[in-house]
Amino acid sequence: MYDDVQLATVLNEARRIAIVGLSARFDSPSYGVGVYLIRRGYQVIPVNPQCTKIFGTSSYQTVSDIPGGVDMVVVFRHPRDVPDVARDVIEAAPKYLWLQSGIRHDTVAADVESRGVAVYQDICIKQTHKRLAQSNILKY
Repeated sequence: MYDDVQLATVLNEARRIAIVGLSARFDSPSYGVGVYLIRRGYQVIPVNPQCTKIFGTSSYQTVSDIPGGVDMVVVFRHPRDVPDVARDVIEAAPKYLWLQSGIRHDTVAADVESRGVAVYQDICIKQTHKRLAQSNILKY
């Protein structure tokens, strides 16, 4: 489990968020999370090589292709894909890597953290944000 104050700090600091595996399908969980974050004032940048635009925003092949970098990378990919995503995350050097619910890879998390990126695993950013917003810990 993660400390609520720590999670709130992360969600208050990270304003520019790349979502790896963001789908253009309205019924996908990643799309719903993206819409939620945008409505809360976050800048969401899609990372999906199969799309050119999502939410009217350019979609990138990799996180390291995003001009200007990002504060956080949220991952909606199968756990077997996490090592490849992590290599890209290490190159892009965001402050945070967030693996959505059901996604955990302890070896990769340890490697990424050893390079100065804080990792949060198996936790839904939308549900966490909602819960912390209701408790008035969040600014946004």
